[in-house]
Amino acid sequence: MKYDEHFILTCQKLGISIKSKREKRQISIKKMSVLTGIRTDYLSKIGQGKAYGVMIKRHLLKTANVLNLKLCELFDFE
Repeated sequence: MKYDEHFILTCQKLGISIKSKREKRQISIKKMSVLTGIRTDYLSKIGQGKAYGVMIKRHLLKTANVLNLKLCELFDFE
């Protein structure tokens, strides 16, 4: 599937935001994996801003819940 540049940029910013919020809460990637059911290698891709599409559909709500955030707070980036 081909994504437009705006979508890719948004996913990259979102991934970096998620990683930053996870680290701020001192949640390891392994613990995040256990709590969300998302594989550590995929969480790593998310944090590097290299995950698109499926992440948006499947994992955002789980991620927000584990980080004790509202879904909209994941999108708090510039």
